Amino acid sequence: MAAQVVAPSLTGIFSASICTGIFPNEWKASRVTPIFKSGPKSNPSNYRPISIIPAIAKIFEKIISDQLYEYLSTNEILSSCQSGFRSLHSTVTAMLEATSDWSMNIDNGLTNGVVFIDFKKAFDTIDHQIMLQKLRNYGIDQMSLTWFESYLTNRTQ
Repeated sequence: MAAQVVAPSLTGIFSASICTGIFPNEWKASRVTPIFKSGPKSNPSNYRPISIIPAIAKIFEKIISDQLYEYLSTNEILSSCQSGFRSLHSTVTAMLEATSDWSMNIDNGLTNGVVFIDFKKAFDTIDHQIMLQKLRNYGIDQMSLTWFESYLTNRTQ
């Protein structure tokens, strides 16, 4: 019952955000909480920071993420080799595919060269202007680009 009452209002708010190209600054403020991983608790590197954002922002992000994923999938922009952030794909499916390819190469007398890279804090290192340009190159319309730019700027912790 609560969803029936709240959904129309949220739909209006989300639509206004998309139509104006503005992601509200109040939704950009995150609270960082350290989560213990393992090892000595006195070592700060044994904690992983988790950013907690307002629930309304999390809901909106999921909607936008689903729409962007649908666009990228429908237009065959995502590489078939990509496993991260895709439904029905995981690190396990990526490793199964890789080991299958390696086995086939060995059977055919070929050598496998493998490099494993762990991109820590990858999202934090992305140049937003390059990302926006790539979205533009993939056919994302100007109003959506304006919204994404607003989403990415003035974020606080």
